[in-house]
Amino acid sequence: MGWTAAILLTLAVAIVPDLLTVSEPDGALLLNRATFVDEDSVSTEVTLPHATFRKLRENYNPVRYLIHVDLPAVPEGNLFLFIPSANRRIALLLNGDKFIGFESSGFWTGPLVPSATMVRLPHAALTAGRNTIAVEVENTNFVMPIYLSEIYIGPESVLAPAFKRRVFFAVELKMMTVMANLVLTLGAFFAYFCRPHDRLFAWLAGLMCFTLITSNFFIFGFHPALRNTLMFTTCFVPAASLMWVGVALAIVDRQPPRFFRTTALAVTCVTLLIVSFGDLPQPVIFGISSTWIAAQIVATVILAWSAFRDGGADARLMLPPYFLQAWFAVRDAYVFSTKPAHGFDLLSPYARPLFLLFVTAVLLRRMSASLDGLDRSNETLTAKLAAQQAELAEFHRHDRLEATRLTRERERQRLTYDLHDGLSGHLASIIALSEKSHDKPIEEAARDALSDLRLVIYSLDLGDRELPVALANFRDRLVPQLKRLGITLDWSIAGLPEVSGVTPGNALAVLRILQEAINNALKHGPASRIVIRGESSADGMAQITIENDGRAYVETIGGHGLRNMRRRTEQLQGKLTVEAVAHGTKLTLLLPLELPVLEDEETA
Repeated sequence: MGWTAAILLTLAVAIVPDLLTVSEPDGALLLNRATFVDEDSVSTEVTLPHATFRKLRENYNPVRYLIHVDLPAVPEGNLFLFIPSANRRIALLLNGDKFIGFESSGFWTGPLVPSATMVRLPHAALTAGRNTIAVEVENTNFVMPIYLSEIYIGPESVLAPAFKRRVFFAVELKMMTVMANLVLTLGAFFAYFCRPHDRLFAWLAGLMCFTLITSNFFIFGFHPALRNTLMFTTCFVPAASLMWVGVALAIVDRQPPRFFRTTALAVTCVTLLIVSFGDLPQPVIFGISSTWIAAQIVATVILAWSAFRDGGADARLMLPPYFLQAWFAVRDAYVFSTKPAHGFDLLSPYARPLFLLFVTAVLLRRMSASLDGLDRSNETLTAKLAAQQAELAEFHRHDRLEATRLTRERERQRLTYDLHDGLSGHLASIIALSEKSHDKPIEEAARDALSDLRLVIYSLDLGDRELPVALANFRDRLVPQLKRLGITLDWSIAGLPEVSGVTPGNALAVLRILQEAINNALKHGPASRIVIRGESSADGMAQITIENDGRAYVETIGGHGLRNMRRRTEQLQGKLTVEAVAHGTKLTLLLPLELPVLEDEETA
């Protein structure tokens, strides 16, 4: 749908100008018959509008149009003469008296854009009956045909609206185009110096520079100060043609051939050398014009190929103005060669505003895409920076924890060695002395203290996920004790799931719970068999059960052992249940799969 609308709109812009005509003044006297007097003073009756090529001679005598006007009487008010279009400067005479000279007419007239004229007829020169208006059209050394439109006479109020419309299209619009071209040229050069590696800016700056030179003189070139430079500015047309194709290639992200620049420079130098010794031959001028038209067509084909095959956004944007430039160039070449009787309005200059508009749109689109890419890059970099900062923070936290762990480990090792070599040795001496003196109470107390000390020492030497190691050490110390008492131990913890977060503190808490359960079985049983199992609970926790065949559990008031066991279980975020079974007591300890760090260890 978008392509269809763009094609239809482009075709409408290409065709409609030839179907529409600028409304001419109603109520004015139309003068469309004239006697044409050429450079050789040969008279011919013609119908206005009229176009003719100058004769190829050294003299540039003005041509003249003689128009007769019959007035029944001299009007009381002022009469104005309105010429909608003339592509040369003109001089006006009324009944032989000149009232407008070449120096006062057609200041902005150029070969490609005609100018409109509206002047007051001198009241004193008007007579009742036949009046003769002579329109002299300046001749030049340029091959563009001389063109004069029909002429109107009437009051100012009737002619002024049509004159203003013509001035807008013939003067104001082309002035705006020239200024826009100048601004875009400066912007393209600035962008090129900022981004010299971008081929679009390089070729666009060259194109804008050459077209600014050529179009300005073709639009304003019949002014006396510029008229003698017309041939010189024509020499830049081939270079502008190659630049036109180069910009099209740059738009579709293709590198223009290197010979474009060399050819543009060489052709320009050669034609400038020819002009420096005389006028360009007419075949050379036609060849230059053909080069321009061919370049428009080639550039349009390049953009169409990229737009339909590759779907390039910039190619799609620039295809309509390029097509219109090519279409109007071919159309104007036809008008130039055939001198149609209906008029000599050239449309190529009016395609330039569309080209400048779409070029600006392409540059803004690229700038917007660059800014979007920059924003996305900033967002990506910001996200990566945040991730790096988070990673660094995690590394810092890990290093700090590792340093703390190493400090704690060294302190635990030192404490372990001190307890083992110091206090443990003293307790062993007390046990030995008690055995010699046969003091059983002291011996048993010393043995309990030594067992408890070894429990603490073993817990200090544990690492993460080493709860089975702590339980194995506990079993190794428990077996001899139970064997001396004649108690059978049934031990199986192979089904215990892996528990992480094991620290000396929470490992010691688990071992003290087990130790208290064993002590209760020995003291309050008396038990003959103790069963210890490790497995997974139904809700996915680590479960340790201790069952004995002694006295069935009866809840009592005031016992500290069970209360301490529950307190330690809460610190471990576990669950503890004690219940009576058919043949004794069963204690169940449920632990999470990741043990918490105890408060005393967090602040250590």
